[in-house]
Amino acid sequence: MYGISDVLEAQLRANRTQTTQSDSPMTKVDRSTYGGFSNKLSKGTPNQYWVQRFIDHISISVYPTPDSTNASKDMHFYYIKRIQDAGDYTNATDVPFRFVPCMTAGLAFYLAQKYAPQLAQQMKLYYEDELARALAEDGSASSTYITPKVYYPGT
Repeated sequence: MYGISDVLEAQLRANRTQTTQSDSPMTKVDRSTYGGFSNKLSKGTPNQYWVQRFIDHISISVYPTPDSTNASKDMHFYYIKRIQDAGDYTNATDVPFRFVPCMTAGLAFYLAQKYAPQLAQQMKLYYEDELARALAEDGSASSTYITPKVYYPGT
């Protein structure tokens, strides 16, 4: 899969087009764990996956291999996508608009470290402020109220 940098989590979904659909979580394993599986072609319900990362794409291997009852199920996953290179100056960046100020502040901070060290601390504060602002816009707007349970043993 091109443009994807990594897979965060995955689920195996049964009955995708019906109201009785259900998701089964899948566990991500590392290369040595996947390499330790003795029979990569054993059949069953996939419950583990390994992501092999290349320079420009990834490959996902599931274990065990889906059998005939699981072949019609879908694998849904959340992933990290690389930022597209803008190329020419007339092209638009592949960055959400709310992260553009953060991106430029970060670039200024990293350039200041090399070319103007006296400004690095100031640029770092500016960068952290812009990053916090961008991340706050990604958060949920719903309110959260946490109330502790009052419990008195023996009364």
